[in-house]
Amino acid sequence: MIISYPIQTAGIRSRILESGTGPREIWLVHGIGGRADRWRSCLEPLAQAGYRVRAVDLPGHGFASRTDDFPYTVAGFSAFMCETLAHHADGEPITLIGTSFGGQVALRTALDLHAGPDSPSLHALVLSAPTGICPLGPEVRAGLADRLAQTDRETVRSRLAFMTGMTGADLDVLVEEEYRIATFPGTPLAMRRLATMVREELDAQPLLESLARLARTLPVLQIWGEADRSISSEIGRRIAQGVPGMSSVLLPGVGHMPYVQAPELFNSEILRFLGRHA
Repeated sequence: MIISYPIQTAGIRSRILESGTGPREIWLVHGIGGRADRWRSCLEPLAQAGYRVRAVDLPGHGFASRTDDFPYTVAGFSAFMCETLAHHADGEPITLIGTSFGGQVALRTALDLHAGPDSPSLHALVLSAPTGICPLGPEVRAGLADRLAQTDRETVRSRLAFMTGMTGADLDVLVEEEYRIATFPGTPLAMRRLATMVREELDAQPLLESLARLARTLPVLQIWGEADRSISSEIGRRIAQGVPGMSSVLLPGVGHMPYVQAPELFNSEILRFLGRHA
């Protein structure tokens, strides 16, 4: 069973989706334009393996606050995650799982937690097609930013079709969910600010060397869809070369959202990895 409840962190109203009661915790971090319920195909399967699994809406996303004073930056989102974990994580150690920009946020969060002596301890880190580790380049960033800045229904459909490769009724359901959130008051402004961040900051401080150092002491898994058109799996290959201690999996025929497109495969790879590091 999945439950939902509101939280307030550092003045930001948000919500958590949760499943399971196990002593070990998994926290799921969505990407730009996503929200906690994008993980609904992962919550219960991971919980059934003995974990307490939680997904949170990042500021400006889902049912979280859209405030003018929140810093829509990597550091701002990472600070939000660290604060959320400090107040709402009950078990230790924690596994962080982040996708796309959420992977960048999860990595920065992991680095910040490792640096803080009183922070919750980490068990593992899972990154699905993460940004911010190897530069994407200005053309890729511009394309991502342009798609973010527009929130009309047709652009939402085009963006999701491009990211997932989905068609037909499955895509229709995803589009309608996304469009309802995209028309919440404050969302267009939040997406424009995020688009500016993508253009100007996303590649500003590549975290490859930091990830390589982290992977010496923390189990890290990278998952990439072989058919990812948003962020090429070539980026994943470069990351794997630069982080020899990291586990890396390439999912055949899967695009940028494996947790939506192939959740059984995605979940099984995570549980296999965590089982090796139990």
